[in-house]
Amino acid sequence: MSLAAPDRSIPLPGNLFPHVRSRAPFLVALGLLAAMLCAGGLLRWQAAMISVAALGFALVFALSLWTFASERRVLAWCAALAVALGAGWALVTGTLVALSHDVALNAPGTDDERLLTGIGVPAGSALLMVVPAVVFGRRMREPLRGYVIGAWGAVVFTAAATLARLAPQFATGVTTEERPVAVLLVQAGIQGLALPVTAAALGGMVGITVVLGRRAAVIASVLVALAIYTIMGVTEFLPMLHGLHLAVHVVLAAIALWALGVAQRAVVSDPAAATVRPVRVLATFTVGAAVVAAAGSAVALLITPDLGRIECPPDCGRPPIGEPIESNPRFYAEDGAFSVQYPGAGSAYEATMHPDGVELDFVGGDTGTLELFGLPAENRTAEQVAEDLIDQYYPEATTEYEIPNAMVGYEPGYGVVADDYPQDANGTFTRLRLIVVVAVRNDYALVAAAIGPYREFTQDFGTGHPSGANLQLAMDMGKYVNSFRWGGTGD
Repeated sequence: MSLAAPDRSIPLPGNLFPHVRSRAPFLVALGLLAAMLCAGGLLRWQAAMISVAALGFALVFALSLWTFASERRVLAWCAALAVALGAGWALVTGTLVALSHDVALNAPGTDDERLLTGIGVPAGSALLMVVPAVVFGRRMREPLRGYVIGAWGAVVFTAAATLARLAPQFATGVTTEERPVAVLLVQAGIQGLALPVTAAALGGMVGITVVLGRRAAVIASVLVALAIYTIMGVTEFLPMLHGLHLAVHVVLAAIALWALGVAQRAVVSDPAAATVRPVRVLATFTVGAAVVAAAGSAVALLITPDLGRIECPPDCGRPPIGEPIESNPRFYAEDGAFSVQYPGAGSAYEATMHPDGVELDFVGGDTGTLELFGLPAENRTAEQVAEDLIDQYYPEATTEYEIPNAMVGYEPGYGVVADDYPQDANGTFTRLRLIVVVAVRNDYALVAAAIGPYREFTQDFGTGHPSGANLQLAMDMGKYVNSFRWGGTGD
């Protein structure tokens, strides 16, 4: 069977399964995988969906390698190296990825550190996932086997990295009622199909060029992989609707397949393609995917903590509004429109001063960002200001509830609590909680905003009382909201 695409002026998309004579069983298996992911998202079975998304494509590709008996040892060593690289990279960069999700609502200019993280993490993934192709591909004598080694290594790397990044989500329950179905479906599409397809195509492309032994071709193929993953990082830096993010990943997967087609076209022929039994492939995949889903659900069931039942009333929380404090330094806006107190030296915050406010990075506990700033209202109400700020940086955030009797600087205003599920370039989602409180006076808005990881308040976490805040920063936010003074000194 020819590994190359038909001789046409424009190469066809690459073949992910050139090492078997019939792709049909594996394409059907991918269809079953897509159906399982959709079912998991629609039914909110997050544990099962995460497990199948991380390992499903790797299972399909592994089934296509049954006939490579002579290379099983090499494939095993390739997988071991890929697991070590993928899981290790995910664990090393996990904190950086988590911190990059906290997008300040009033940060001027470009956040260079966040952009560097957004590009650096996926670019590093691109380089590490092709290491198995370079290491083991040189032992192969046929481009077809070089493709198999490269694609297999990249697929396993991606599966290991995805599973390592998503492991904490197993502790949030077998199912979820909080996460929107649309978010779950987008996560499934990216992690379960688009990302592993991209990885397989790019890894296989590098594997082919390594076997061909052309240094320029190897460098070019690695640069293509690096460019595609860098684009993923750039798109992550920009606030983007989840559906558009999925569309970008689909387009990048198509580009990766086209690049694979170019590499495969350069190979004249390879007679090593083998025959597989369709029924055996589909039956094994179905059973394997079911086992993976059940295992993920079992793990989630075992490690999800029992938070107990909180009765409200009488044990009800309160909005994140507290008494002002006077022992900390005070920030004065450059235009003299307001002043506000902020945590001083030796606290758990790192303060960054801007002309119109203070940005406070919470470096203790759950981390997050607290902002205290002002801006012209431009004839907008407090509610409109809050909505505009959230829409600009978190366009798909969903409102959980409005804060009753919200005040800023003792001026009645508007407060809202919202949740968002941003993702990194590898499609890894987290749950962020946003609390924004705004008051408007003389067409000038004062804003207090807290952004950080969602965490449910229980008897063992937070104030000891149940609260709808469910954000560690909320406990400090209340100390500063009413320390605002209008006109610098205020009345």
